[in-house]
Amino acid sequence: MINVHKKGFTLIEMMIILVIVTILVSLAIPSFRDTLRKSRRSDAMNAITDVHLAQERWRVNNTTYATLVQLGKADPMPSPDGHYNLTITGRTAHAYNIVATAQGDQANDSCGNFTLAFDAGTITKTTSSGVADQCWRK
Repeated sequence: MINVHKKGFTLIEMMIILVIVTILVSLAIPSFRDTLRKSRRSDAMNAITDVHLAQERWRVNNTTYATLVQLGKADPMPSPDGHYNLTITGRTAHAYNIVATAQGDQANDSCGNFTLAFDAGTITKTTSSGVADQCWRK
């Protein structure tokens, strides 16, 4: 009788591999989502910068800062990639706030919403949660 050795994996070996892969995936997915949310923050920062520059262009010819509608934008204004909605609050002759409210999955970001406060030439950048200095880094 010829002894034939079959090559392959046993059911136990396959189950062990499945458990290991499941653990690795469960660790990797949250890290991937956090990295993706962090990369989307630039969408808010770029949109806020664009509105800030438009406000300064408007103020050269007017006595107060503008609303989004006066700037020719929708109110609220979606950011270019749609991860944030922008609004202008506290608008006076020398001050305004631009608030970027996170939308969709971006609402789960550790930084939350972004705010640029402009008052008499002074700019203050804040977030609704997280450390503002770290969140505003690109």
